[in-house]
Order: sequence, then structure tokens, then C-alpha cells
Amino acid sequence: MKELNWNNEDFENGEICLSNAIEVFRANKKLAGDWTDKAISYFANDEEKSLCNLAHCYYIKGLLLVDKDKKQSSLYFTESIKKHILGSRENLYRTHKFYKFVGVKIDNLESILNRIRLIHPSGFNDPMDCPIARDLNNGIPNIDLFKGLRVGCFGVVENTALNNKKEYYLDASKWSYYGDSHKGLCIEYDFSELEFCHQYALMKKIKYEEQYNPMQGIVGSGLLTKSIDYEHENEWRIIWYDDSLTTNEQKFININPLMITKIYLGYKCSKQIELNILKFKNMNPHIDIYKIRPSEDNFYRLSSNICSNF
Repeated sequence: MKELNWNNEDFENGEICLSNAIEVFRANKKLAGDWTDKAISYFANDEEKSLCNLAHCYYIKGLLLVDKDKKQSSLYFTESIKKHILGSRENLYRTHKFYKFVGVKIDNLESILNRIRLIHPSGFNDPMDCPIARDLNNGIPNIDLFKGLRVGCFGVVENTALNNKKEYYLDASKWSYYGDSHKGLCIEYDFSELEFCHQYALMKKIKYEEQYNPMQGIVGSGLLTKSIDYEHENEWRIIWYDDSLTTNEQKFININPLMITKIYLGYKCSKQIELNILKFKNMNPHIDIYKIRPSEDNFYRLSSNICSNF
């Protein structure tokens, strides 16, 4: 373990205390609690700079009380989530455009085009994503503690000419996996004007790591990190926390249609959906509409063609 130094700033000593708490957590819970309390006292002197570190501290406090005081434990986990979101907020998303694949039916098309659906972490299709919400050996033994969390996942638009990568919307596996087996849509968004009306909301890029580290906290470990196996996805996420939500309650963010810049129609997208997209395009002429289909020179590759008749 590291020793404190009176020459250090409070933030530096706080980081030493937090590191010590994590180091001894499995071997000595009481000592871990003592180091965590010291860390909190240091970080409190410069809370704005220390929000994410405080989130880690409150996460540890919550873990230490899981079996002793579930109510207090839940309060610490809640505070950890809020502190981590506040400490992680930044506006880098404003400088990018983003893609999102969506499955669509005629009765929910209007909803999809005018708002973004956020889902509860238990609804992720990858069991290795957000393990703290699925695996009791990785942290929290009560899924209800996550009832207020909602997440939206996006791919970032890149300059493929520079990195020689396949265009996001031409990836057949993504259409199969996320685009309702090619029957859905891929929507391009411009979020330069996106404002979150809610205090505990952010949009941030995922970090890809070799090993899962639950000690980074609920947001840091479960929602803003993924296995390095998924690094190619270059994913960004909107994270929203509202503890008044129930686990099964849906959450939507209303958007201005001006935020939609392009819509790609899946190869198997129904004619009825396409006609309704036409109506939406007529009301929003700034949007370009493309049809995805197998390339004429290679059936194994997808191509996109602008729908000029729209």
C-alpha cells in the first residue's frame, strides 16, 4: 500500500486512499472501509474535480453494506451512479455524427423517427455487457438497484477513406444482428444540438478493456466499458438515470427531426415502411434516403443507393 504525504494536494492523497481501499478490499473489509472514508474526506475538499473518484468510493461503501444494511447500501449505489454521471459529462458528442440500427413496425415508425428509445441494461443482447446487472459474482446482488438506468447505443460516423474500414451501414452482420434481419433501418444522427434536459444524463464513448474491473463503479464498469473484443464497434452510449423509473418502464428522448440526416432502408424493409419514410422525407427534405441491397458485382457485399425518386 502507498503512504500519504503531507506535501500532496488533497486530491492526490484521496487517490492514494482509494487505491489502498481497492487493494485491501477482498482481504480486509474493515480496513477497506477506513481507507474509503479517508478518501471521501479528501475528495470532498474539491468535489467538482473528484466526482468520478467519489463515485468509486460510494460504490465500495455500497458493496461493504450489501449484507448488513441493504437500504443504506442502495443509497450509496445510487449516489455512486449520480456522481459518476456528473463527473463524466462532456460535450465531445457534439462534434460527431452517429448511426443507430433499429427494428421497425408500421405502428411504431413515427415514434422511432421522433424519439430515441433507451433500454434497461438487463435488455442488452450480449450477456458479457454490463455484467454487474447479470452476474451476482460481479457486484450487486439486487437488479432492482439498477431500475433507474437507461442506455442508448450508437456507432460513430467515421471517415472510412482515412482508415480503410467498411462503412457502418454496409456491415451485413450489423443489419442481421441489430437491424431486424435486414428488415429495419439505419439512421444517421447529428447531435450537435442535442441537449439533455435531465441532470443525470450523458453521452460518452465506450472504453474497451482486456479485463473486467468491477471496482470502477456501476457506470464506469458496467456501462462505459466493454471487452476489447468489441473494440471494432467504436460504440458511444447515452446513459440516463432516474430513480423514479421502474425496471420495465420504457424511456424515450424526444428529438427534432433536423437531427436526422440520413436514413438507410434495409434490404428486406417492407414497402409499407418505405412509403411512410417517403412521407417523412417530404416533410423533412433535408434528409437523404438510401436503399441497402447486395452489390451488383458481389452478392456478399452490400451497397447503398440514394433513392432519387424520394
